[in-house]
Amino acid sequence: MDKVRIAIVGCGNVFRLNAPGYLQHPNCEVYALCDNVRAKAEARAKQWGINPKIYTDFEHVLNDSKVDAVELLTPPYLHAEQVIAALDAGKHVSCQKPMSRSVAEADEMIAAVNRAKTKFRVTENFIYYPPIVKAKELLDSGAIGEPSLVRFHTVTPSALETPSLKLDSAAYKWRSNPRLNPRGLVYDDGVHKFATAMKWVGDIEKVQAIITKTEDYIIEAPSAIIWKFKDRDCLGIYDYTYASEMIVRGMHGRSDNYFEIHGSKGAIHVTRCTGEMMDLPPVMLLTGTETITYDVPSDWMESFNGAAKDFIDSIIEDRQPELDAEFSKKTIQVVMAAYEAARTEGAVEVESMR
Repeated sequence: MDKVRIAIVGCGNVFRLNAPGYLQHPNCEVYALCDNVRAKAEARAKQWGINPKIYTDFEHVLNDSKVDAVELLTPPYLHAEQVIAALDAGKHVSCQKPMSRSVAEADEMIAAVNRAKTKFRVTENFIYYPPIVKAKELLDSGAIGEPSLVRFHTVTPSALETPSLKLDSAAYKWRSNPRLNPRGLVYDDGVHKFATAMKWVGDIEKVQAIITKTEDYIIEAPSAIIWKFKDRDCLGIYDYTYASEMIVRGMHGRSDNYFEIHGSKGAIHVTRCTGEMMDLPPVMLLTGTETITYDVPSDWMESFNGAAKDFIDSIIEDRQPELDAEFSKKTIQVVMAAYEAARTEGAVEVESMR
């Protein structure tokens, strides 16, 4: 296959982040758009100057023999059903994170992946973000020796200084519905951080956590999750806070992040991701006697473009794209272990989550 015809399913807020990478790929044709509100799909087509087929029924996408692959930009409560149907229909499938609402749903999806002859991956843009990629390169090169601590600090401000697009608030209603969305931002954002941590260092063995509930179902702050990596003398920390009176520089996502990897010979700092609060280089290597900086591309859009490129390239090259189903299941197990640890006020083994 030298040209992949993709159908993008879901034309809401995250479309603007995920679509450009497919539109600019020379071996990809955005063949179809699907949304249950036809006007939304038509507006996206007009916005990007394309003339795709427009569908309002996912089943019609699957029945179209010209569709090679689908990118599911749909809420997690639809993922299991849609992924299984698409794989059974012979389509390559990319599914937005989080993979699923539960470990049981993840297992159902894995069963479909195992019987399919097509590719499946969970779209995890963080692992394609150039500063995170650079940090991985430095870590693997031995620049800081043996890692001992990984920290992910996330703050959600009241607003961004220069948002790239006005968001459709109606698209957030499902997020506040416990029947549709199992948890808040520790679930939705946490899978980003757990996937990155595992790509940097390895699998997570056990978790402890304090997760705060607020009047806003989504905002679970302040919260702190600590974990031990499997077969490593290395810990991880994810702390999350809400700054209700802060405005942060940034365009694409209402949060700001600061990541650290500490090791026996030094430390690596990633100073930005979704937000741009820090007046610092995107990546810094601290040796103890000097600070070496790396001015790699740091527009958050680069992470989505990299994710789209990997999916299309993997189909053409007949290889497994990042993240595969088994790895993605582990991110769900970790986040569910965090909630169980907060509930029981004790350490929870990740593999005990079923």
